[in-house]
Amino acid sequence: MPANILDLNEKRLERLPVRELARELMRLPAKRRMDLILERTDSESVVAAMDANDLFFTLQEIGPDDALPILGLASLEQVNHIFDLQWWRKDAIEPARSLTWLERLSKASNRKLVDWISHADFELLVSFFKEWITVDIPPEDIDMLEARESLPPKTLDDVYFWEAKYPQFDDLLMHLLTVIYETSYGFFKELMNGVLYALKEETEEDAYRFHSARLADHAVPDFYDALRIYTDPGANEPGKVLSPRPADEEGQVAPSLALALLRESDLLGRVLKRVDRTDVAEALQFELASLGNKVIVADQVPLDNAGALKNAVEKALAYVNLGLEIRSGGNEDNALEIIGNTFLEHLFRLAQAEAARVRARLAAVVRNGWLAQCPSGSRCLDGEWFDAVEELLGKTPKLQRAGDAASGRAPRFDFFRTPLDIAEGNRVVDVIMGAGRLYGALSVDPNRVAEQLWSGGQVSAPEDITLGVMILTAGAQEIINGKWAVDPIPLRDWADVRTRLAPSEIDRVVMDWVYTVESDAGARRMAEAYLSPLLRDYDSDMGRYSAVNPPEPEFVPYFMFRD
Repeated sequence: MPANILDLNEKRLERLPVRELARELMRLPAKRRMDLILERTDSESVVAAMDANDLFFTLQEIGPDDALPILGLASLEQVNHIFDLQWWRKDAIEPARSLTWLERLSKASNRKLVDWISHADFELLVSFFKEWITVDIPPEDIDMLEARESLPPKTLDDVYFWEAKYPQFDDLLMHLLTVIYETSYGFFKELMNGVLYALKEETEEDAYRFHSARLADHAVPDFYDALRIYTDPGANEPGKVLSPRPADEEGQVAPSLALALLRESDLLGRVLKRVDRTDVAEALQFELASLGNKVIVADQVPLDNAGALKNAVEKALAYVNLGLEIRSGGNEDNALEIIGNTFLEHLFRLAQAEAARVRARLAAVVRNGWLAQCPSGSRCLDGEWFDAVEELLGKTPKLQRAGDAASGRAPRFDFFRTPLDIAEGNRVVDVIMGAGRLYGALSVDPNRVAEQLWSGGQVSAPEDITLGVMILTAGAQEIINGKWAVDPIPLRDWADVRTRLAPSEIDRVVMDWVYTVESDAGARRMAEAYLSPLLRDYDSDMGRYSAVNPPEPEFVPYFMFRD
């Protein structure tokens, strides 16, 4: 984008009213987002207007310790949401992590820390203080001077004596208890008695119930509810009535992260731009945010990893787009009607089921097909096919997309987004299955061959023996001895034969063999698809050498050698 357009956009953002700015913040790079907020005189109002999930992502993207100025501007509700996300792992509290975040809040704004303490759930405070400190009281029938020798070292009132379980946070804990003590001694006593006498299981259960309710208000489900997104939607689709969510009293806008990550060229992006009612658009934003949260929870994405959080939201968008493509046939008018009467989660689950079917087909080949017979399993596959299988078998199946030399974009793995991606995934599985017929035609025992391998070669162990290495080695033997055989090339013969293994010759004998073992045209296409990258790489690597500059065997990864 030209610099003058960027400047105009910056000036436009600087002049926007609070709510409108809050809607656009997530489209900006994280550092610029923070700078723009802090440059405004109404910065606290801007932060308060942000969706709590967007604010949490912003803190993680910038880095919590670098984003303290933003944390210091957060509302109490937003602070609670950040703590709810960071302090719990499923239904268990994390005491050390909670102290780290309270220390950050203290550095960001002691006023906000005091405000949080004053409004925190009593059950939460008791649960955490039970983990943070040990507390004792002096026996009634022992002199205080004598009792002090056996009591914890710190006290504010000579009644409750305590010691930090986390010495590095000693000053912070003293500060927290002093605030509570000076604000209300009655509350201080109740808290300390709770730490001493309350049942840990009961207080944590109550604290977790309040924690879950707060998260639900921000469309963050518990783990088991989130897992439902990975169930097949089945034939019965629930009806949907769009219920636009009204702005709350504090004026928060709809969550914006998903929209900021949405690809406008995708069907979903194009259709959402056609939604002309603001309230309906915001209702769909809330649906997308809720779905992104379910992916984050169900996939157990580490909340401290901004890249992983972003990736989870992009996955939700990709699957909704795929489901919408499948349901609408790619027609925008149909798609616009569908998003109005179909839950976006249903579209996600529809797409998830399609992607899972591709993954299941491939998993069957790995578990029960020819790859299960190969000693090295999927490592028997060559180069990009091994990578393709690893990505398709991942928790979330992905496809490799070609790079773009003009833009300098490297090949990358990406989510299934369209029915064409599903077709490509199935094609990859078909190619891998076709490669199994080539493996069977070799009639070779890789373990037997591995016993002969030269230890100084690129292929020196059973796990190094790929299908391509076996085929190219057999092709080399065809050229050298006139016999197709998967036998390692003797090192003593390499100097005499290496000039005969030109890329054109290897390509010829390999493809002649394929046509011999595959009589069906479709099967030959699958074999050619598997071997094409291997032969291309061989041509690129070995074509650089000449008779006067031949490769040494220790640098050749395409053949097996023996002493």
